[in-house]
Parts: sequence; structure tokens; C-alpha cells
Amino acid sequence: MNLEILERIGLTKSESRAYMVLLKSGTVGVGDIIKDAHISRSKIYDVLNRLIEKGLVSSIKEGKKNRFNAIPPKRLHEFIENKKKDLEETEKELNSIILILDKIPKKSEVNAEILSGPRGIRAFFDMSIYNNQKKEEILVLGYSKEASQYFHAYFREYHKERTRKKIHGRVIYNYETWFLKDREKRKYVEQRYLPKGFANPTFIYIFGDSVGTIVFTKEQKLCFMIKNKIIAESYKNYFNMLWKQSINTGK
Repeated sequence: MNLEILERIGLTKSESRAYMVLLKSGTVGVGDIIKDAHISRSKIYDVLNRLIEKGLVSSIKEGKKNRFNAIPPKRLHEFIENKKKDLEETEKELNSIILILDKIPKKSEVNAEILSGPRGIRAFFDMSIYNNQKKEEILVLGYSKEASQYFHAYFREYHKERTRKKIHGRVIYNYETWFLKDREKRKYVEQRYLPKGFANPTFIYIFGDSVGTIVFTKEQKLCFMIKNKIIAESYKNYFNMLWKQSINTGK
């Protein structure tokens, strides 16, 4: 496959080779990436950190070692959103290779991932729309004021797509988040808020068998994602218990 397309949308040659290796290999350690992507040991962590910052790679710690995994290739679209007028031809080429990339089999499935930075968190939010084939209900618990302010523009487009796909959801806001602005009524969504003083710096985002514990503060922004049916059901039960105790807004 011609890696020049990935380079034209903002990835370096080393980032392109590392990303392709991860797509083909699933979850692997640094040694495998060095060997297959032909990147020196002195540069590999810098390359991987840049891919993590761009929301294209996630990491998970197994014992004392870090292992890495590629985020689904549809995330590549984000790199061309601000270049569409000048890169229309590139977008067509990208769409054609995404169909190929999506068919590359992985050697193993990841049960837990750490998605770093706002882009990593948006990648997880996107999964609830684009990787939710059964259109399972989305549950959000303790949505924070800081995240609400930062992701305001993103969620305008998110809710348009969610509504188009008719995916239902329930959201329990932190007290301060709810009163941050006049919350509009959203189609297919029920909204409530927690009592005053009942808040913490993390919030929970659940869909299907996936649970995301999201930390969004000035110092740290990350999503710890677990994909496990039993764990997801436990979180859903916890959500439903708090749903009964939360304040009904009538929206």
C-alpha cells in the first residue's frame, strides 16, 4: 500500500510505517514495531507518543511493559477536516484505502485501552456512534463542567449523527454542568442532574459492552476504556440506581 497518502494528511514516514504495523499486528510491544516498521529504538517512543497525541494509537500496560494498538482507521478523517478545499482528491484516496484498512485482521482483541488527550476521548465518543451496530443505549454519568465547555462544538455534530441513527441515550449531569447553560431538549435523550455537591473529576460513559472512565481536568485528559460484558452490566446497574435518585428535569 502506498504510504504517501498517510504522509500527505499529516503523518511522517515513521508514523505511517508504525501505524500500518499496528493495524496489521493488533496489540504488540515496542520490539515488534521496531522490527516490522524499521524504526530505531532511539526514535520509536517519540513516534508512538506522537501517534497517541494524534488519537491514532492507544497504549496498555501489561506487567512492566507497554503494549500498543492502532485506533480504527476512520479516525484519519480528522486530519483533513481543515484541508478539504485543498485536499479533496486526497480525501477520495483516503476513503478508498479505509475500506481496505478496515478489512485487515488483527491477531488479538484489546479488552482495555488508555486513550490519551482530547482526541483520544473524542475517538471513544465516536465509537458509541460508528461502532454501535446494534444502536445500544448510551449512558453518561456525572458529565463534568470542564468537558461540557471543551466539547461543546464537537457534541453539536455528534448529536446530529446520533439523532440521524436514532440512537437513544440517558445523561446524568453534575449539578454545576447542568446549570452552566440552558440545556436544550435533545431527541432520543433523557436528561437529569445530580444533587448539588455530588461531583468528582471523572465521569462514566457506557454503551454496549464498553465502559469509559474519563478524566478531564487542566492537568490530565484521558479515557480508560474497558470492553467487557460483565463489567459493563455492573456499571449499567450502578447508573440505573443513581438515575432513580437524580433530579428529573422534564427534558
